[in-house]
Amino acid sequence: MNALKHIVVGLDFTPASRAALKQAVRIASWNEATLHAVHVVDHTWFQDLAAAMGLDSGRLAADVETRGRELAAAVAAEDHPGVTIRTSVAAGAPVDMLTRTLKTDNADLLVLGVRSPVSQGKGPGPVAQGCLRSSRGKVLLAREDHSGPYKTIIACTDFSETSLSALQMAVRVAQQDKAVLRVVHAAIPPRLDMAFAGHPLGMWPGEPTRIMEMWNTYRSSLGPRLEAFAARLASETTGLTMHLDIIEHEHYGRGIAEYAREQKADLLVLGTQGRTNMRYALLGSTAERILDEFPCSVLAVKPAEFERDLP
Repeated sequence: MNALKHIVVGLDFTPASRAALKQAVRIASWNEATLHAVHVVDHTWFQDLAAAMGLDSGRLAADVETRGRELAAAVAAEDHPGVTIRTSVAAGAPVDMLTRTLKTDNADLLVLGVRSPVSQGKGPGPVAQGCLRSSRGKVLLAREDHSGPYKTIIACTDFSETSLSALQMAVRVAQQDKAVLRVVHAAIPPRLDMAFAGHPLGMWPGEPTRIMEMWNTYRSSLGPRLEAFAARLASETTGLTMHLDIIEHEHYGRGIAEYAREQKADLLVLGTQGRTNMRYALLGSTAERILDEFPCSVLAVKPAEFERDLP
């Protein structure tokens, strides 16, 4: 399993981004990785603000950037044993600047802070959403209410190679933090709530029974399949407390969110594209709603071809 070499963390001086920085420091420390903290000054609102205040927009932008550098330097100067933090200030659209930094640094991981449910609002904001969709490599959305070691980690799998990469990352973090690892596969059972008796657009009599027989056969195959999938990493899971679970829900993302709440998970690790519609749990039209429901930090692992296809 390859260690992370270059990590970028977004820094906006909120409690959420400071918690993200603490997680980034922990991860950089055990990987002996470089850590680059980036503060992005969004210039899109400078013109209007400067006009309203009767100020020169260029001067205002320069003042804000200077203040940003001072704050970033102060954060970097805090006690982070064993880790040197490089800081920079970029001016532009936050998503563009962060993804550009990832490419320039050839970074393996982007860490961003997200609000906890107890804060005003909840879930990732537009910058985190945008980076999750467009950035290369792995993205950790770190909850502001959890900056220490993880105790319970959930790795989601749909048996694809991308979810195997996600499981590898989950194993690595679990080994480092001595956390409990739960490997879960979500399955969607068939719906049999349509009328069928004599209805030309419904099911023929007896068809629901055949469908349920097929489902039960498929459902009984998932446990052994999950065991075989996890066994591919047997040499790396030695000493871990690991559980394998199959859950049933009418929606992949919401089923995983409920499972994570039940298990009091600290970290959820999953691939963003595979054989099922798992990618839509994070990257589809319901992304905002689903991410809001996740009760913990989320580590998203992109497929290898996603990284290769990026400009």
